[in-house]
Amino acid sequence: MIKIKEIHKSFGENQVLKGIDLEVKKGEVVVLLGPSGSGKTTFLRCLNFLETADQGKIVIENQLTDIATATKKEILQIQRSTAMVFQNYALFTNKTALENIAMPLVLTQGKSKNEARTIAKRLLKKVGLEDRADHYPVQLSGGQQQRIGIARALALNPAVILFDEPTSALDPELVSQTLALIQSLAKEGITMILVTHEMQFAHDVADQVVFMEHGHIVESGTPQELFYTPKEERTKIFLSRFTNQLKAG
Repeated sequence: MIKIKEIHKSFGENQVLKGIDLEVKKGEVVVLLGPSGSGKTTFLRCLNFLETADQGKIVIENQLTDIATATKKEILQIQRSTAMVFQNYALFTNKTALENIAMPLVLTQGKSKNEARTIAKRLLKKVGLEDRADHYPVQLSGGQQQRIGIARALALNPAVILFDEPTSALDPELVSQTLALIQSLAKEGITMILVTHEMQFAHDVADQVVFMEHGHIVESGTPQELFYTPKEERTKIFLSRFTNQLKAG
């Protein structure tokens, strides 16, 4: 269980997050939807201290962290319990696919190089890229780079994987491949929080859909609730194009 309470974040005078509360059950897939600028990515980054929120509390694996007073040890524990998959892949350009997965295991978890390489090879096979182990990012397609990023996150065996618009930088024909991989992970019971604009994916895969706007959670619920019987007018407007397609289809 992950509990997030009263997360606030401002950049100067711009208040980006205005008290976000969220609960995520173990094995649950939570999808964050909302217009650009609603605070979705900032919220994800605050969850693993890529950005430091101004205030709030995070509970992961029964470990409570008060953001305002968090120690370096507590921050490190949060970061070890979370893994981020970035929209721009964030791979080391001077490292091979295998090295991109193995290196964090050596640096952050103290694993031997041989053990890290064994884990990396297993995960390359899992994401269908065992034949690309010695390729550098420049030699890989965007979809392949994103699958390496996902394998790197899996290698850390985190309590939750955070996905920041994992398909936004991909060509349309590669989007379905990446979403299919994420969907297969969901079936394995891996806890995930995703920011995405892929409505069909949210409809088909999410356990909980959260609609954000202006730094607030406007509404949340199951896909059935949000897509078919939303309560808030703003949610209805935002989802209307997709829900009209559902009704027509």
